[in-house]
Amino acid sequence: MKLRFMLLVYGFLMLTLLLPFQAAAAESVSIVEAESSKSGVTMVAGGSAHTLTLQNDRTVWAWGSNWNGELGDGTTNVRLTPIQVKDLEEVVAVAAGWGHSLALKEDGTVWAWGRNDVAQLGDGTTNNRLTPVQVQGLSSVVAISAGLNHNLALKSDGTVWAWGLNFSGQLGDGTRLNYRSVPVQVQGLDSVTAIAANGSHSLAVKADGTVWAWGSNVSGELGIGYSEENRLTPVQVQDLSSVIAVTAGLDHNLAIKSDGTVWAWGEIYFRQLEDGTDTISYTPVQVQGLSSVVAIASGSNHSLAVKSDDTFWVWGDNWAGQLGDGTRTARYTPVQVQGLGESSPEAPEWPSGDVLTVTDVTYNSVQLNWHPATDETGVDKYLVYQDNTLLDTLSGDVNSYEVKGLSPKTSYLLSLVAVDADDNQSVKKEVTATTAAYTAPVSFQLSDSKTYSYGGSIYEYSLYYGYVSSPGQVLSGSWTPPKGYHGVVKVSMGSPEGENYDLSLETVGEGNRLPEDTTILTNGTEYSAAGLPEGYTAEWRVKGHTDNDYSPDKKVFVYVSIKYDNH
Repeated sequence: MKLRFMLLVYGFLMLTLLLPFQAAAAESVSIVEAESSKSGVTMVAGGSAHTLTLQNDRTVWAWGSNWNGELGDGTTNVRLTPIQVKDLEEVVAVAAGWGHSLALKEDGTVWAWGRNDVAQLGDGTTNNRLTPVQVQGLSSVVAISAGLNHNLALKSDGTVWAWGLNFSGQLGDGTRLNYRSVPVQVQGLDSVTAIAANGSHSLAVKADGTVWAWGSNVSGELGIGYSEENRLTPVQVQDLSSVIAVTAGLDHNLAIKSDGTVWAWGEIYFRQLEDGTDTISYTPVQVQGLSSVVAIASGSNHSLAVKSDDTFWVWGDNWAGQLGDGTRTARYTPVQVQGLGESSPEAPEWPSGDVLTVTDVTYNSVQLNWHPATDETGVDKYLVYQDNTLLDTLSGDVNSYEVKGLSPKTSYLLSLVAVDADDNQSVKKEVTATTAAYTAPVSFQLSDSKTYSYGGSIYEYSLYYGYVSSPGQVLSGSWTPPKGYHGVVKVSMGSPEGENYDLSLETVGEGNRLPEDTTILTNGTEYSAAGLPEGYTAEWRVKGHTDNDYSPDKKVFVYVSIKYDNH
């Protein structure tokens, strides 16, 4: 069981890999290797968009992006299935960065391939390599770790060596040279038992249980108190002792103490740290709700932990479902991932094929339809989500639902979960629905009107409505007195809430267009009036004050009062 947890931990990571070679973790390493023989995989490393696996026979296989040669197969062809890295055997560990890859061989040498624009490969050049080349000047290495564009190596004598990008001082050699094309020793470190690199900073654990950090500190990732100053050589992380393991995230870090508690520091915008705040933590804080932890890992914006009872816990951002809890909801405290590595036959199951479909699409609604899920105890209810927010809970005997209140010409992620009487949940089924564009009338529509005669004059009162639904759209209306008549037209209009529309009125006749004055009354209503001789026409228009003033779902009303006679 631990193997499955560990593989998923490492597989979820985007840019970091901690190699558990320290003495404190020797027993767990042997367990991973022994149990992994069933699958043939002993280690997994995830890069920016490629994956490495170390097999039982100590060969390395890779798949994914290959624009920089990071798959090591001698080409730059993207691979959708695993392919063996060329000329690489007797490997004991792998690591992956942003377009480059690393391997540690049994003889203590380190090999690299892929992107090399800032000397990530440590071969003394800045040329990309399509197959592995040996990192210069390194021997007796027992652990490796890859950051975005820099790397660390731990030697058997407890020293740490680094190469690649150094803009933030992440190589720890006391300089801020742009990069180092061959490994340099990290200054002031000895007796190191574990290393981790990510983003633009680096970490090391010493034999006395202290943690040391160097490089970028813009998000407090060095854990040295209130400071955002980068450090060019290692500094001790404050208020942290008895540490047995670390892993580094892009801008936050995790540490396990010997008592099984987990501590975190750095940027907590996605709440990876969970000390109840939503800011940067400049010193380590304990992650709440976790104990007896034996392994940790960090993605760019989420965190993972394995407990001694083989349960797997996650927290942080979840926009892409990276927490594995069946949702895309961010978790501010650790939650357990259920059914990891095992099937869940007790949960409701969906039939094969297109289970979830969308019909009856309008500009503000869609019809969601599905084939019923099956379960031994029956389906108790369905949970409907819109953009991963629970929209409604439905009875288990329904198979359709109208989603209302949508915006025109907008895409929505709609999803469905079946739940049985024991509260077991099915996998989430998802479908993307795009609403239709709203087509508004280009002229005013009559809403209501009244007409009466008095004193030889005729009076008409009309209420019109329309939508200014796109930039530059104009709504218009007009009135012409009957033959032999003349009259007066009065027009008033109020903008809908949040919009700014302009009313204009013109008198048209004998080849001339005469604009009438428009007045804004104290209540915000725009008003204009025109006297019409026989044969003339009054034309009124409404448009946005600027091209940013329009609304496809807010009505604009125009009130027209007309008096005409033949006196």
